[in-house]
Amino acid sequence: MRRRLILWQPVAIFGRDTMDGTAQAVVGTMLDHAPYPTPHRISSTHITDNLVHLAWSDGRNSRFHAMWLRDNCPCPICRHPHALERRFLLIDQPEPPHVVAATVENSGDLTVTFAAVNDSAGHVSVFDAGWLRHHCYQDWARAERAHEPKLWGAWLEEELPIIEYQRFTHSDEGVLDWINGLLDYGIVLLTGAPAKAGQIQHIADRVGPIRYTNFGSIFDVISKPNPNASADTPMGLELHHDLPNWRYPPDIQLLFCVANDAAGGGSVYADSFKIAADLRVEEPEVFERLSRQIFEFRFHDENCDHHARAPMIELAPDGRVTRVRFNNWLRAPFDIPENEVEPTYDSLRRFWLRLRDPRYQLRRKLDPGEMIAVANARVMHGRDPFDPSTGHRHMQGCLMDMDWVLSTRRLIERRKRPRLHV
Repeated sequence: MRRRLILWQPVAIFGRDTMDGTAQAVVGTMLDHAPYPTPHRISSTHITDNLVHLAWSDGRNSRFHAMWLRDNCPCPICRHPHALERRFLLIDQPEPPHVVAATVENSGDLTVTFAAVNDSAGHVSVFDAGWLRHHCYQDWARAERAHEPKLWGAWLEEELPIIEYQRFTHSDEGVLDWINGLLDYGIVLLTGAPAKAGQIQHIADRVGPIRYTNFGSIFDVISKPNPNASADTPMGLELHHDLPNWRYPPDIQLLFCVANDAAGGGSVYADSFKIAADLRVEEPEVFERLSRQIFEFRFHDENCDHHARAPMIELAPDGRVTRVRFNNWLRAPFDIPENEVEPTYDSLRRFWLRLRDPRYQLRRKLDPGEMIAVANARVMHGRDPFDPSTGHRHMQGCLMDMDWVLSTRRLIERRKRPRLHV
């Protein structure tokens, strides 16, 4: 997919320094490529304790600290008008900023006037209401923006996100549905693509660049006489995540079916976030150990030797599960205190038993021209053994980073949103 940087300059307002501290609005933008439309308007504002309080038309209330507002001023003095990066250096301010006035303009924007400091002029900043609503940091606003993954088990067979190839390749909506399915469920099926080698490259190009690893860019999953990985044998594969032996494992795996005529070889998937959530409630001591204990992962052959150390269940500071690492082929010997060895093996076994529980498993045998994408930090994949003497089985895979996929999503959403202040 050929990508263009899309620049646009809707009419808006920003502030500038004034010698007397009064507002002098000039035409400009929030210096942000993304629009922030909102159906809500600022109905009133007041200042207390150097906080600007906003009352919204839907009854919500926001508070913004003076330093936060000054730091995020969108005027071309404070933010470069072309690079769109911050030029304001808060470290150089002789004292914290102080708000002396906050008013709502007829346009709906918020004008904030800061007090003059020493011999420096006061500063006036004008903020778009939609931008403020989007960046509000009250608990209710952060909760509205937070994304909650939809945990699943075997029942996902009835609700698996499925995107048709032509819609995916010919419309922004198809790409957006594909990305949203991946974000919500960690897995999405693409159907109806031409069943030929190399097709995966054209699919990947719609959402971002392929990540290069020790397996190359695009790798073939076929039975080989001298394999350097278990995937290139006809053996069954236990549920696993790809490349936990990397310090920063790839976020997404695409697996495209070129041919699948051999007996056996059905694919199996599981939501490790769901398993972790159940462990946290039903076996908290197992969850605690797997989220605390460091595991070793390693892949090595004649050309590389990749090693990483991390907990099996990785948590954000607020306790949310952000990644699970499990791959029995790449699990290296424990390097942990002696008294932790047996409890850690026990916790590993109890986690693994859930992987084999059919309640957590989604099973599907891919047909030629179908592609499964999984969020590798979350969804585990595996397969049943197959008999290569009964037919040809050829999968092609590649790996991607979520940063590019999320960037594509934001670009599409920018194109879909109405422009502000036109």
